[in-house]
Amino acid sequence: MRKALALAVVVALARTGLAEGQTPEPLSVQLKWHHQTQFAGLYVAEHRGFYRAERLVVEHRPWRVGMPSPIEEVAAGRATFGITSQTEFLLARERGAPVVAVAAIYQKTPVGFFALKSSGIKHPRDFVGKSVAAAPTHEVHLKAMMRRLGLNPASIQRVPYSFDLTPFYRGQVAVWAGYVMNQPVDARLAGHEVTVILPSDYGVYGYDDVVVASEELLRQRPGLVERWLRAALRGWQYAVQHPEEATAAALAVDPALRREKQLAMLLASIPLIHTGEHPIGWMTRTVWEDAARILLEEKILTRPPDLGSAFTTAVLEKVYGR
Repeated sequence: MRKALALAVVVALARTGLAEGQTPEPLSVQLKWHHQTQFAGLYVAEHRGFYRAERLVVEHRPWRVGMPSPIEEVAAGRATFGITSQTEFLLARERGAPVVAVAAIYQKTPVGFFALKSSGIKHPRDFVGKSVAAAPTHEVHLKAMMRRLGLNPASIQRVPYSFDLTPFYRGQVAVWAGYVMNQPVDARLAGHEVTVILPSDYGVYGYDDVVVASEELLRQRPGLVERWLRAALRGWQYAVQHPEEATAAALAVDPALRREKQLAMLLASIPLIHTGEHPIGWMTRTVWEDAARILLEEKILTRPPDLGSAFTTAVLEKVYGR
């Protein structure tokens, strides 16, 4: 892996014609899943030369089941940056992981719930008495959403969850949970009209694809963090404006990806990434507090996190000139 990255540095130097003393600096980003347009902005940063402009050569590492988590990779110094969920990040911080959140790509959680349009289910209150398939990672949002509306989570019928949507298509399961840029997209591509219900529409707020760096890196190399984040966010800004080209950049990374699915995934992600309320990647204490409160209510966290040290907007402020 190190030899491959060193070779990438040499290739980038040859392509850019950088003068002596301007050798690009190698770094790595541990993704939270395999290559797909969920990370399109990062591929665009490479494709459009935004990394090169910051004198960086970046390796985007896909994650697979059985591997150490992105947070573990960053904490151990095996990855420069990591992409993780807000829940996993807060749990890791509670366990003492020396990592800090520096940005959040998804301004609204992509976890959602969907039903066949023909079912007439349009609101969380319609879940009552219905069968719902949700994985443990979806339960936090499901319970919080129902409780915000005064609904009892025990009033729904839970059924086994899987990635096979056949029972949903057949009407055997009324509501399915998943990332809104994944399973609902699959359902639509399979010819089914679905209604998507977002927890954020009912007062359940949170981030996803949180960008983390080690405390040590932030102390010793804040300039490196700023350079990479500036390039990555430029990539996301471009991807939001040019989804077709961003999809092509993802396909160049993994040609086995299906273009139709990847473009649909990106188009479903854009409203959650670029909400218009804040710049891409921005974070507020209010959203962090809301997310922590939900995890405390669900007894996933055992104590309130020290948010003052858990996340920082200092790098974002420099990137955006605030």
